[in-house]
Amino acid sequence: MRLSHWIASAVACATAGMAFAQVAVLQDGTAVTMKIPQETFSVEGPLWDIDIPHKQLIAVGHRITIPASLNGVEFILGHTQIVNNEETVLGPITVQTFDRLSDYNAATRDRVFDTSGAAGPIRLGPVRSLFSTSEARGVAVADLDRDPLIEKQMEDNYFFLVRNAFLQYPPGILPENFLGMVGIRTETGGFPANNNQLPPRRFWRYPTSTGATIIADGSIYVDAAGNEYKIPDFMVKGAYASIVIAENIAIGNLKAAAIGNWNTPDSFVLGETLVVMNQDPRMPCSIIGLAGSPVSKEYFTTQVPVGTLVAAEGHMIGEHVMFAEVIDVSTDVYDPAAGAWLNILPNSWRFRPGRGLEFRGELVPAAGHTLSARLGSNEFAVGLNPDLALNVATFNVTDIPANAAATPVITFVIRDVATKAVVREFSFNWVQILGL
Repeated sequence: MRLSHWIASAVACATAGMAFAQVAVLQDGTAVTMKIPQETFSVEGPLWDIDIPHKQLIAVGHRITIPASLNGVEFILGHTQIVNNEETVLGPITVQTFDRLSDYNAATRDRVFDTSGAAGPIRLGPVRSLFSTSEARGVAVADLDRDPLIEKQMEDNYFFLVRNAFLQYPPGILPENFLGMVGIRTETGGFPANNNQLPPRRFWRYPTSTGATIIADGSIYVDAAGNEYKIPDFMVKGAYASIVIAENIAIGNLKAAAIGNWNTPDSFVLGETLVVMNQDPRMPCSIIGLAGSPVSKEYFTTQVPVGTLVAAEGHMIGEHVMFAEVIDVSTDVYDPAAGAWLNILPNSWRFRPGRGLEFRGELVPAAGHTLSARLGSNEFAVGLNPDLALNVATFNVTDIPANAAATPVITFVIRDVATKAVVREFSFNWVQILGL
């Protein structure tokens, strides 16, 4: 935990006052308003419980209420994701889908057995609880969203998926004793001598894990009867509240990759770490290529060359297996199936009164395309600086006249250079991005 972040956050909460959201609506339609004088809270810590009926998360002594909306905008839980059986992203978890946070639902109802195109399965279920194993393995306690039987199911899923993925690779890619390293042990605690003749399941050791972390800053809100609610209303890391299983990161050159099948997830190897594409239906799994363009699992596992620099972020199970939620190969990988793609660098947005709007970004592929931007009825060309070797173009735009009230949305238009036909459009609400 970064103490300096929370000191700065607490100072911001204490000094910004009425700059935060002032009205929230709870799941049952109850309107609540910020308590005056403002009282704030901050938390980054392990989940103790999830109260599904009341849409509350309990951690570090705080019972945090997730509202349906904040100042009229639907409230979302950051770092969560829902996908359908075609792996189309349906958005993050909200109060309408709050029960998807449950380990029980994630391990049973919400699994997606379909494969991802010609790649492996979409979501075969979680391998790690949102609670620490010391709690989730314990005797079930009334009204607490933890169940030792579901914990065992997730642990069994871990061993099933990891062994299947391991067997995709020829000898020498992963250590010979890899299955012993990940917890498949003998009666005496040793490693199995033959990966195809494993000891009984009761001797295997699932690595201890600490569960999920909730990250939230907010204020106390009250209803008409004076009841108080702790509601996140200060954005941290791009969201008012986030559920994060872990933020482990591995960066290195791709050693090998294996496409999955109906019961084996897609995976790859960095160093001696087996990286499995995330199988938890509550969390994302995305591969980012040039200019932020999406890369399919099939393209990654079959077309990205060994030796490519890869950065993977996800949740570790023990010390040797990661379930990747974000895979970044944006230095030189472009999946043609993405089509034309545009990326505005997140930290480049800026608005200066008297001078205007500015931003920087990338366009891929550069060849055969032009780019313009439209604010209201005004459309102007965006100059491109192409990199012919990578077929990506960068751009840097400054001093564009803009009005937060009249033109809050900017639309980028990609056209075919020969036919002038519109290939793709991307729209951004720059006012919301900048918090104006």
